[in-house]
Amino acid sequence: MNLNGNKRKRAPLLAWKYLFVDLARLLAAPSVFLFLRPKWLYENEAAKKPIRGGALIASNHDSFLDPMYIMTAVWYRRMRIIATSDLYRHKTLAFFLRAVRSIEVDKQNFNFGTFRTVCEALEAGEIVTIFPEGSIHTGTQESVRAFKSGAVMMAQKANAPIVPIYIAQRKSWLNRQRYVVGEPVTLPNEPGTRASLKEINRLTEQLHETELRLKAISETYEKRKNGGQEHV
Repeated sequence: MNLNGNKRKRAPLLAWKYLFVDLARLLAAPSVFLFLRPKWLYENEAAKKPIRGGALIASNHDSFLDPMYIMTAVWYRRMRIIATSDLYRHKTLAFFLRAVRSIEVDKQNFNFGTFRTVCEALEAGEIVTIFPEGSIHTGTQESVRAFKSGAVMMAQKANAPIVPIYIAQRKSWLNRQRYVVGEPVTLPNEPGTRASLKEINRLTEQLHETELRLKAISETYEKRKNGGQEHV
């Protein structure tokens, strides 16, 4: 059973198409975990449950390393990352992105093919990660910009939950990498109906507000830690 209570497929435990992904995860995991020393915070008890079946992860985007951070945050599952077509212009990087089964998206000319690929992956029981801000935030202060509506549209079409995750900026390599995991968001999906643009925008704003709430949890934890009330 998945997070919204419907029977869904699960990605196979062993498959040739995941060989490079599984090998890369196995080889990189020890050094990555040692370097990041991840710290997980949760919005509530429901957020602590492992992600089963297909799900769309929505996260803030502040660094080129965010895909690695997200893979570490949900270390127990394979993951497909939606990556901008700009990254595929570099041959070596493009080879790697295809090897790990990333999903290419052209932000300037979004097409139905990308939409369909994401939905098929979710329906097949895979996890797909999207950064709804659309691009890396390069400001000096942590913030979460307005989300684009694509995440809601794809999750709703595939009848998959959205799992919001906030990645805190790591101010020094001595700090632990902190994640705040939110409660899965189950979207309404009535058979034979299509959500209105107004409803999609409302759900997108709701998802953005959830991300801001996770950011506040991270900041509260940081203040308590610095104040000596809690230690990592």
